[in-house]
Amino acid sequence: MLPDGAVGAEYDHLPVGGGSDNFSGWMATNLPPGLSIDPDTGLISGIPAPSTSNQEYGDITVSIFDERLAQSVEFDCGPLLINERINANAVRNEPLHCIPHTASKAEMIAILEGGDGTEITCSAFNESTLPCPLGDGNGRLPPGISLDEGSCTHTGSVTGDVRGTWVWMVGIEQSGFKTRVPFCASNQTDSFHEITVIANGKEVSDLLPVSFDFDPNMGLLFGDGAYEWQIDDPACSNDPSLCSSYGFSFNVTCSPFDQPFVLNGMSTTTGMAHGMTLAGPAPSAGFATRPFVHSLESLYCTSNNGASCDVDGPNFEQNAQTQYHFSVVGYPLL
Repeated sequence: MLPDGAVGAEYDHLPVGGGSDNFSGWMATNLPPGLSIDPDTGLISGIPAPSTSNQEYGDITVSIFDERLAQSVEFDCGPLLINERINANAVRNEPLHCIPHTASKAEMIAILEGGDGTEITCSAFNESTLPCPLGDGNGRLPPGISLDEGSCTHTGSVTGDVRGTWVWMVGIEQSGFKTRVPFCASNQTDSFHEITVIANGKEVSDLLPVSFDFDPNMGLLFGDGAYEWQIDDPACSNDPSLCSSYGFSFNVTCSPFDQPFVLNGMSTTTGMAHGMTLAGPAPSAGFATRPFVHSLESLYCTSNNGASCDVDGPNFEQNAQTQYHFSVVGYPLL
């Protein structure tokens, strides 16, 4: 069995009448795409072409030249099984569309699809220093949580006053094949504002990341009127004049979503509201088979004093009453 990663296979049998020192000129026909045979040693190696299901190749023929007999000999090789690559596509079905940071390594493996059953190793990603939109879609590890690469498990819990759910990628490797798995953690700390999220006309939890399915061959588009965030100031329910002004700012983690990044804010009688539109060209080939994360972190301010919520003012960050973190997890349609 060959995993969808770096592989190698040697023959443990040879045609009758020969010896291993007498053979040369190894050749093979109908090898799976991505594999080749060494003409001197007969070693079959390479990285099989990506596969979304187990594929069996049974018509492979190997030929060698037997120098002692001065003739070529052919024999069948196979069947040869190429396992489905290990991937995180099934994670989209988890309650938060990501693996909880409290999961054990065994629990993570049970959620993943594909693979060959061999050892899996994990690695953390540092926050990208590339400018948008050239980031790698790895999201952002929240404050207070760290990854133990040796055990593939996380320790700690989210610290700080930012409400929301963080999603970040963990690199995994099996038999030379590398991919990425989204993990997540929530901070349920109370916020000054009441945050209500309306998704496609229905209210959903403000702690729920969005699962976004994309066609790797098409341009990207998310939101565009389908999502709305209502940011209500509790002091304004009885006196709307207390919310005569608002302000908000945000920063994002880079991903295949291109700029511009659009949040169309508007004033309401109880605070403010905004939508969100994310767009971009068809992602690069590296995103065709694995998920990515796009995270948004916002500061919200409502007041009856326009100067205090002026995003260009020197004290906006101190005056903003709510910090909020939101993530979109993109999954390729395979």
